[in-house]
This record gives sequence, C-alpha cells and structure tokens, in this order.
Amino acid sequence: MTISELNSALNYYEATLTVIEQAGESPSSAVILCVLMARDAVQEALTTVEISHRQEEELMLLLQLDSRLKQQAGTITGVVSLADWRASFYPPPNAWWWFLEAPTHRLDNLDWLWNGCTVASLTGSLSLVVDISSRFISGGLNIFGSFAVISQSVLMLLTTGGVLTETGRRGIEEMLSKFGIKKYLWQEVKLGLSVLLLLSLMGFRAFLPQISACFNHWGLNNYLSGKWSTAQSDYKLALALDPDNAEAHYNLGRLYEDLDQLNQAKTQYQLAAQGDLDAGYNALARLSIKNKKYSEAVSLLYRGLELVSEEDKETKYALQKNLGWAHLEQKRYDDAKNRLEEAISLDNTESPQASAHCLLAQVLEEKDSPKSALTAWENCLRYASQLYPEEYDWIEQARQRVDKQKP
Repeated sequence: MTISELNSALNYYEATLTVIEQAGESPSSAVILCVLMARDAVQEALTTVEISHRQEEELMLLLQLDSRLKQQAGTITGVVSLADWRASFYPPPNAWWWFLEAPTHRLDNLDWLWNGCTVASLTGSLSLVVDISSRFISGGLNIFGSFAVISQSVLMLLTTGGVLTETGRRGIEEMLSKFGIKKYLWQEVKLGLSVLLLLSLMGFRAFLPQISACFNHWGLNNYLSGKWSTAQSDYKLALALDPDNAEAHYNLGRLYEDLDQLNQAKTQYQLAAQGDLDAGYNALARLSIKNKKYSEAVSLLYRGLELVSEEDKETKYALQKNLGWAHLEQKRYDDAKNRLEEAISLDNTESPQASAHCLLAQVLEEKDSPKSALTAWENCLRYASQLYPEEYDWIEQARQRVDKQKP
C-alpha cells in the first residue's frame, strides 16, 4: 500500500471523525461504525507502508486524529455498546478504538453510595411487601386481596430484577439509553426507581386503615343482609389490615354474640373498648350484667358515657338503658328510674325500642307504683322487637302483667 493510500485513509478517517464531532452528543450508530472502520483502514495502511516511507506529517496527523477520537469516547459509548460490537466483529486486541471507555464522570464517583441506597430501598420495599401480603393472606384472600398481593409482588420482582440481576440491568440500561439518559446518571435513575417503589408501598401501607374501613362497611352490610359467613370473612380481613380498627372488633364481637360464641365476643368487645369505642364499653357492660357482675358493668358504662358524643343518641340510649338495668339489679331503684327515663327521652325515633320501657316497668313495680308500671308494661309490649335474648323474658312478663289487668 502506498503513501497516497495512507493519506486517503487518513483523510476519510478525519472526515468521519468530523461528522461525529458535529453531531454533538447524539451521533448515529452508522456514523460511529464508519469512524471505527476508517480507523481500521488507517491501521491496515499503516502496517503495509514501509517504515522508511512513512512521513512525519502523516504520523503527526494520525496522533491528532486519535486524540480527537479518544475525546469522543464518552459520546460513542453513550450511544452504542462496543462490547456487543466486538462480539460481532472480533477486532484484534491491539485495536484500541474498539475498546474505548467513557471517561469517569464526577458523578460516577458516588455510584457506590447510590448502589448502597438502592439496596437499602429494595430491602425496605421487600419488608413492606411481606408485611402487606401477610396481612391479606392471614385475613383470607379474596379478589381484591389477590390482586393487591400479586401486583405489588410483580412490581417488586421487576424493580429488583432490573437493578440486581445482570439480565435485568441490561434491559434497564437499554431502556435508559433509548430515552437518552446519560450513562453517568444510570445509577441515580435506578435509585430513583427503587425509591419510587418504596414510596408507593409506603403509601399503600399507610392506606390500609381506609381499606380496612371499607371491608368493615361491607361486612356490616352482609351482616344486616343475613350473610353472616361472608360478614365474618370481611371483618377478619378488616382486622388483618388494621388491627386497631375498633369498629371492626365491635362488629365481629356482635356477630360472635349472635352465634352464641360469648368468649370470642367478649374478646372482641374488649379490643373495641381498648380503642376507646363507646359501643365496645356498652357491649362489655351488657355481658357483665348478664354474668351478674353489676359493679363492673356500672364502671364500664360510665366510661362509655364519657366517650360517647352528644350526637350519637343511639349509643347514648343503650348506655343509659344498660346503666338503669345494672342499677335495677343492684336494687338502686331511684338511680335506675332516672337512667331509664333518660334513655326513653333519647329514643325519639319512629320505632322506639322496648328494653328501657320493660326495665322501667320492673323498677316501678319495685317502687310500688302499679299504675305507672302497667303503662310501662304496655309500652314494653307495644315496642317489642326481641332484639336481644334477654328481651324475650321481659316481653313475656309484660304480656302476663297486661293480660292480668284485662277484665
């Protein structure tokens, strides 16, 4: 090969290199390939020209062009993967231009920190996935729970795989390259993805009490519709998602009481009371009265009255009624009368409850007021609904008293 051919190769090499420089930070893959092949041609020409025929000018030009090519290393490696190209073209080891490496960016010096933070974020995400999934599973999976478990597990696998596995890293890096993100920012982007996953899971975890409230609401609807088995599943899932859901504890306790599982009912009522739910104290007190623990019941009812709001007349009625019941059993008839009359005054609905009237009739009998007692017995029968088992006996007693007064 002659000196003129070497000059032609150098000129073509310079021309292609100029095109890359003018393209800025996004030259095409074809242009980059042309530069590398032009450098191959220069090397081939250089090795075939005798040393004695090599001119100082050509050699100095080559040094200048190679210097310019090395300056483009960051741009070239940011656009193409030279490792993949080497696997296809098998350049000789001394063809250094096929082994260009991007200069270390100052941000790359912190990659160890970003990688550590990424691993920490993924570890936190994994613990959240385990926590959330275990709650749904322990509460009994349904369609919503299955979707929640599967979706967050898939997100976790995709993010972890994309950051920690070789195949996943390549996929993520190819995607980042397509979006034009510089290589020195890749670790920061991976950290951002892991932090985004962590924040998403933290947000979902913080939203669990709201989801729990929904399942408690659905459970109550199923309970009122007579679907007790479904209601029980809903309540248990609500409590698995939020063990501090006092209303769900109370509703599950009421369901257990209806099923005559009084020990489980008492446990749920106690948990509801621990959450400062006034209805929980009322339910516990009613069980205490039935177990003849009247002083304990009075204490619970007073605590419930401290918690109940003025607007919640239904619960306030129940607390006053049960307090009157407890005083009746304690033979504190004046206190019982006052509490029961207060309860009746609170029950100004279209369908008044019978319990307070039935209990007031018993109190008036003990106070030797038969005429007033008969009126109360008549109201007991008028409003009878037999909502609670104890009302069966009171209503039967009322029927006997009223029938006795008939001519």
